[in-house]
Amino acid sequence: MKLEISGFVRNDFIFDTHENVDACDHLLEIFPKKPFYDSNGEDIYAHPSAHFLNTFTRFGTRFSGLEMINAKVSAYVEVDFTGGSYTNSLRFRHAYTLFEWEKTKLLFGRTWHPTFIEKVYPSTLHENTGLPFQVFNRSPQLRVTHQLSDNLDFMAAAVYQFKYANSGPNGKSYEYQRNAVVPNLHAQLQYYNANWVLGAAFDWKMIQPRTYTEGTAGTFKTSEKLGTYALIAYLKYTKDKFQFKAKSMYGQNVCESLLPSGYAVKTHDEATGAETYTPFNHMYNWVNLTYGSDWKVGIFAGYLKNFGTSDDAIGPLYGFSPDIDMIYRVAPQLIYTYKNFMFGWEMSLTTAAYGDNDFTDKAKVINTDNVSNFRNMISIAYNF
Repeated sequence: MKLEISGFVRNDFIFDTHENVDACDHLLEIFPKKPFYDSNGEDIYAHPSAHFLNTFTRFGTRFSGLEMINAKVSAYVEVDFTGGSYTNSLRFRHAYTLFEWEKTKLLFGRTWHPTFIEKVYPSTLHENTGLPFQVFNRSPQLRVTHQLSDNLDFMAAAVYQFKYANSGPNGKSYEYQRNAVVPNLHAQLQYYNANWVLGAAFDWKMIQPRTYTEGTAGTFKTSEKLGTYALIAYLKYTKDKFQFKAKSMYGQNVCESLLPSGYAVKTHDEATGAETYTPFNHMYNWVNLTYGSDWKVGIFAGYLKNFGTSDDAIGPLYGFSPDIDMIYRVAPQLIYTYKNFMFGWEMSLTTAAYGDNDFTDKAKVINTDNVSNFRNMISIAYNF
């Protein structure tokens, strides 16, 4: 049996100009909060703040050396300390077992959702790895990856929600997918060579928001479900010290991945309380360029757009900030590494356009009001 330990000790200093929708004691910024105006018309959330955190520190442990049914078998467990200042701060990240044959890999356990794309995600200093333009989701799953040729892989996965879950009538909960029974299904093709990684993916899931409804005529059992999908295309090009990455995703009700999204009630029967649902449709895009080795410069840019629901909706709305029309971010960075040591600086400007959902036109967002946050981050880490 072989044991490998990996991770890093990291400290981050952060300065913001506006309060944010965030997580992990403000370490993981997503987008600025919706303006809240006082009697003088000033945004109460538009104030500076600063903090110093070391909770991004991380430990991973890999066990290997076992052979079984002609496969190499390994297991991986990873935790960090971003659980929160008011609770036990140890946070569970990954825990999976991996079987590896010559051309096939079988993974079962908790790790990045297949839509995250582990070979192509933004090289940001920030822990959010490109949120809210890039998927951020670790979930229990069964995943098979098969090498079709020397440069082409096919992946298929079945995923169930847990910590990262959809919203609904009972708040944020994995019960909506659990009650729908079927797993979130994923298929992906990925081509790669010395310079390129190119891929496309299709993702489908089903949820059941309610198990019963209540109306003027009484209480009734229901099995009404909502099926949604996501389409993804991505690429990475590497040449010497230069690297370019980009990804685009068209997604319905993908709020379980910490992305603005959701769904709405489409019809409602007053007598039985029976409902049908329609999803919000969003486009998420980002690009990332870096150049260098010991000294590395880079820039990340992201943009998302809310196209409204597939059908006209009457409400209520469920999800993560479906009242945002668009968000954009520009974030340059400078990173210095020497062996195991890293020093980095990154600044980012994030702007979100909040508004009203127009129920006469597929709940599209109108009457928008832009709000921005400017973040400066300095990080120091020792990797092991």
